[in-house]
Amino acid sequence: MPKAARTFGLALAVLPALTLAACRPPSAPPMIAAAADSTPPATSSAPTPQRESIEPQWTEVERRQFVGQDLFNHIDGAAEVFLEMGFREVLVRLYSNGQAKLVHEVYEMKDPTAARGIYLRFRGRGTPVAGVSGRNFGNRYQIGAQKDRYFVQITDASGRGESLSTMTRLVNQALAAIPHDGDVPLLDLLPAEGLVPNSEVIVCGPYSLQSVFTLGEGDILQLQGQRCGIAGDYVTEQEDSFTRLIVPYGSAAAAGTAFQHLLHGLDSELQVLRRNEHTAVFREKNGQFGSITARDDKLDIRLHLVRDPGLASQPKVP
Repeated sequence: MPKAARTFGLALAVLPALTLAACRPPSAPPMIAAAADSTPPATSSAPTPQRESIEPQWTEVERRQFVGQDLFNHIDGAAEVFLEMGFREVLVRLYSNGQAKLVHEVYEMKDPTAARGIYLRFRGRGTPVAGVSGRNFGNRYQIGAQKDRYFVQITDASGRGESLSTMTRLVNQALAAIPHDGDVPLLDLLPAEGLVPNSEVIVCGPYSLQSVFTLGEGDILQLQGQRCGIAGDYVTEQEDSFTRLIVPYGSAAAAGTAFQHLLHGLDSELQVLRRNEHTAVFREKNGQFGSITARDDKLDIRLHLVRDPGLASQPKVP
């Protein structure tokens, strides 16, 4: 997928779908209906503000909880990515103030890496909202934030864009209720030099890999629901612009096995030009180049290279 697809514009196009159908006025963006019998109102340990903490003119009119595979009854088009990343549950609250409607969602993921993966996927090149504390992006129609294993989202489902102060307060209250913010060591694997700000994407399976590149079908990187990789865009004087994806496997043997599996299942539109025991160079469909290297316990994949990176002393593949 082109790098331009990972933009805040796409994020805002996708995120409005993550709301209750009951919130949709005639002029609002399309939203996915929840099945009538999907999940009854429930209590949750999710760190959301209590009803009394919102301004008195706002009324909580609905509360729903979706656990595991029930997520398909709440959202469409992104549920697979949430589940692949490690989704546990989401608590959804609908607030009403006359014609104004706000949807408050707190997604609990399995760990901080999973929550950061969701956050990065939808943030794209979005910018922080003034007044919101912590890690966030958005505008007067929608705010997304992440802390520890939680992804928090507030959406103005009426599309009026007149409730930013209330949205800001709700996000801050939810973030403040989370006692600490866990580390995401995966982010440290990408070298800082040349990295394009806000281009990072966490890959935990075939669905999240689609936003980076099509390498092959199925679990082509053998992530097996147990590991994740990190991708980012780079601009350097030596290689111009390219995308880099690094996947840690925990051992050199596992990385070597993943390397062989990737080569055997590589997408048919990618032409392998050269390879040896640890590295392969291929031509992309658009004429650019890519490389795959098994180094130590990791796969280091480079995409959209303008020039053939070469492979010293290795003949071309017939």
